[in-house]
Amino acid sequence: MSFSRVEEFIETAIHNKELPGAVLAMANAKDVLYCKAFGMAHTEPQISMTEQTIFDCASLTKVTATASSILLLLEQGFIDLDDSISYYFPGLKLMHEEVKIRHLLTHTSGFQAEIKFYKEGIAYADVIERIAQETGRKKVEQQVIYSDVNYILLGKLIEQVTGISLAEYADKNIFQPLRMHNTVFNPSVQLKGKIAATEYRTYLKKHQWGEVHDENALYFGGVSGHAGLFSTAEDLAKFAQSFMESTHSVFHEHTKQLAKQNFTNKLEEQRGLGWQLYSSPSFSGQYLREGFGHTGFTGTSLWISDEKQIAIILLTNRVHFGRSCEIQRFRRIVHNLVALENE
Repeated sequence: MSFSRVEEFIETAIHNKELPGAVLAMANAKDVLYCKAFGMAHTEPQISMTEQTIFDCASLTKVTATASSILLLLEQGFIDLDDSISYYFPGLKLMHEEVKIRHLLTHTSGFQAEIKFYKEGIAYADVIERIAQETGRKKVEQQVIYSDVNYILLGKLIEQVTGISLAEYADKNIFQPLRMHNTVFNPSVQLKGKIAATEYRTYLKKHQWGEVHDENALYFGGVSGHAGLFSTAEDLAKFAQSFMESTHSVFHEHTKQLAKQNFTNKLEEQRGLGWQLYSSPSFSGQYLREGFGHTGFTGTSLWISDEKQIAIILLTNRVHFGRSCEIQRFRRIVHNLVALENE
């Protein structure tokens, strides 16, 4: 299987300083078919990207850790998708009783894109109290508003139900069973040399490196339902395989099908439980016109095509040179070339 065209495209983008580096991996249900590293994990000091480079997943956290933990709690009978979030947090009843777990998973709760808790000085322990006072929420099921608030709430819910942190629950029930041994919140200092650096921060006078890029997640101590996870292409391939027709999965087959069900078919954007479903080529590209996936702000993405039985994991540190990289265009072209060369 040759991927010379996509390799040339990525190498050209790196040469043109659109982004410093990338790791591209592809897998079917049983095997990792391809994994290759390109460019640099850090430019100052210069550290080459490798297939084992660990990336700040950003919002891939939402589907890899948070939504997947919720699905397992559903399987185990601890929650119901139609439970109001106020069932678990009574303080939310006055303003947000209509918000159900499935609304949070599908971004149909009406909550705004984000609340800058770090700017307001709201500690993680006080998040529920702050959200309880939020008056700007739209009505549920009126539109898809992609919101970090939804997944911060889901992270808190997991902790409330299980009595342990999201990081502990996901590690015990997802990452370890799937042998995702390089997937972790708050990576240790010893791993720093293996981690792709993200954005230059003026307050640090250097690139952010080895700690989460997202401001709220950083303020919360590195663990949150919306961001904070670090992982590798190989580990994310294992995770993707668990949602394919694989013999090794932590999820029941019915759960996998439920997660990919369209819960927003009357709205503009198609959403499953955690997953973004195909509704336009804006993410998947023009040749993968079905499937499901997710992206992360730092330049990470995962797309799974049921039709072609392939998962495409594209991890980049695209914010390393700033935020000008047209990552959506870059991702679409990579997907297009992979789809054509996979025929």
